[in-house]
Formats: sequence, structure tokens, C-alpha cells
Amino acid sequence: MKINTKLLALLALPLFFTSCLKDDCYYLEERVTVHETLVAKDDFRVDIKSLPGEALQEAGKIYVFGNALLINDINRGIHIVDNTQPDNPQFINFIKIPGNVDMAIEGNLLYADSYIDLLTIDLTNYFDPVLLKREKDVFTRQITVRGDSIVAQREYITEKVKVACGEGSSWDGFAGPVSESSFPSNFGGNNQGGQIQGIAGSMARFGLSSGHLYAIDHTRFQVYDLTQGGIPDHLQNIPGRGHLETIFPFGEYLFIGANNGMYIYDNTDPSNPQFLSEFRHALACDPVFATENRAYVTLRDGNMCQNFNNQLDVLDISDITNPTLIKTYPMTNPHGLSVVDHTLFLCDGRDGLKIFDVSDDLRIDENRLAHIRHEHTYDVIALGRDHLIVTGKNGIRQYDSSDPENPKSISFLPTN
Repeated sequence: MKINTKLLALLALPLFFTSCLKDDCYYLEERVTVHETLVAKDDFRVDIKSLPGEALQEAGKIYVFGNALLINDINRGIHIVDNTQPDNPQFINFIKIPGNVDMAIEGNLLYADSYIDLLTIDLTNYFDPVLLKREKDVFTRQITVRGDSIVAQREYITEKVKVACGEGSSWDGFAGPVSESSFPSNFGGNNQGGQIQGIAGSMARFGLSSGHLYAIDHTRFQVYDLTQGGIPDHLQNIPGRGHLETIFPFGEYLFIGANNGMYIYDNTDPSNPQFLSEFRHALACDPVFATENRAYVTLRDGNMCQNFNNQLDVLDISDITNPTLIKTYPMTNPHGLSVVDHTLFLCDGRDGLKIFDVSDDLRIDENRLAHIRHEHTYDVIALGRDHLIVTGKNGIRQYDSSDPENPKSISFLPTN
């Protein structure tokens, strides 16, 4: 694949440190150089490749489908793991998909992104996946397109330089890094009937419900009809109410996490979701997990999240048209979460995995059951009360959580 690193801009912020010795008068400016790594469309629009199982390099999204565990290797593709024995998971093969960070499965069909394209892949034979369709230029709000190339990566390099007092500043309003929606984030959904679906984590950007696929694309979400043999038929784009980040289908509703709040859509007509209600918060990254009458929202800081909120919000959604805040709990850097009955499993970033009893909304912080501190955690899938799959910086860990106060590690798939 041809990759071109391009210098995009040179911007500066004055620091007002001056030195005036005779004719030597200057001040220091902090200049930010933006480098873009470009990938030509023709270089990633190739047929997918199935390779023998190989080591995991950078763990991204996870997806459970029966006894199979699918693991995104960020921007590289998807590992298929035989998880029949969770204490001894085995890599089956690796589907090479350039620019892949998200996925969802219904029936035997895998839906995956490839930079700005949406792929439909037949997984009837895990060892021989077949690309059925490529929808081009789908995620153009999420990834910047420059002519016949896309911006695969941005790098911001900061340096301090001397500027003569008479020259003035070159600062012209640096917009800062792109939103977290431009980074790998997640798609996915719950089993809502119809064909068998997989289970994704709460960081998902793809959602499946009632024979439809919903795909987050930064400031909008797209609606696809899957009822004609599972091949996506694009119906419409629905404008978002902020920078959209995650989607969580639950029952007849779609819960969408944005950087400025949680939004609920009535999905009674899955071809035409209707905005129903919202809960606004300060700007922060925002996944959401819903139960029958509660929604749990995590807010965190970070380079792409524009604010410094690190907290868990517990919302009452018994009146779905008027979600209200019950209580906010401080956290370290919360990411993905899952709830089973009255047990909350929460990835608190660099502080590890935390498990809480949430039967009392007002005393969740007093009812922490366990805290696993071994690594930075990102997302969790709870398969009932007894089995956890956790994505972390160092790889994928599985736990026996039948005793939530003393979870036992049963396997580990490390990054290379």
C-alpha cells in the first residue's frame, strides 16, 4: 500500500517569553506542524485477504458471535478466534481489511468498515470469507478525503522557535485535533430478534436492529435496510445533534452517545428512527449502556474529548421521553461498560476494570465489588453474569465472573 506523509500546516502560539539585549529582541512561539498520512483509494480498495491466524498487534473492537470471538486489529483487519473453550482460545485466521476499526454481524454476514467504505462479507466459511459488496464513500464525514486519497492518520508535532520582536505571530486560530469520532471507535448491537446477531461492546458505532444496520458517521447516522438477503440498501442519513460517537440499540429504541449528550430515538419504524428525547452534558467522550429503566453514561477526558470530565452518570429512563439524572460518580478515565441484572462492569481506563453492585442508585460508589488494576482497559462484554471479555491496552482478557467479588482470569490473548 502506498502511503504518503504530507506536511499540512504550520501554526504558532506565542508564549510571551522575551529577551531584549541591545538589538537582540525576540520571543518564543509554540508552533504546531500537522503531518497527514495519505492513502490512495486504489490502494485500499482491493479484495479482502484471508490469512492464517497471526499475532494480535493492536486490539480494538471485539464482537462475540456464538463460539467465535472477532477482534479488530486497528486499521489492519479482523482476527477470528475459536472461543469454544474460553480458557484456551485459538486463532483461526485473519481477515486483512485495510482501515478497519468497526464491525457487526447478522446471520453469516459481516459488516465492516474499510476507511470510508462499508463492506459486506460472507462468513459462511470462516476460513474462506467472501467480499459480497463494497459501498464506496460511505464514511466521508468521519475520515477526511483529499482527491483520490484519504487521510489515514494525523500527527501533531509541537516545537518552540524564536521570533524577532518585529515579525509578529503566525498564529491564525489552530482548531486542534480532530474529534474522537475520527479515531477508531466501535459499532454493534444487541439481539433484537430476526436472524442471529452478535454481541458488541458499548463503544460500538454500528448498530443492528429489526433487519436494519445503523452506522455512525461523525455528525450523522446512516440507515440501511438488510431485509433483501442481508445486502445493505441505503435508506437515509439522519443528522445528529452533536459529534456522534456510539450507538446502543435496546428494544424499540436507539441510544446514541455524543460528545455533548445522550440521545434517544424511537425505532418502532426501523427504516425511519424518530428523535424522542435527550440528556445533555458537558463536552466529553460518551458511550452509553441501557437497561429497562436505567441508562449508564460514562464521560471522560482525553486528546479528542475537549473537556476534563471523568464520571459515571446514572439516568432514570422509566419515562423514555424525559431522561433525568439520578447521580454522578467521579471516575478516573471511564470507557466502555456493561450491566447484567444489578452488576455493572466498567472499564475505567488506566485504572483498570471495576465491578459495582448498582441495585442502590445512590450508593454505587459504596458498593464496589472488585477492582482489577493490571492494565488500561477499553471495553467489556458481559456474557451473562459468569463470563467477561475485556479489551485492554495489552490485549484481550477473559474472566470467570460467577463470583463478581473475586473474578478469575481464565485466558489472555496478548498484543504482539
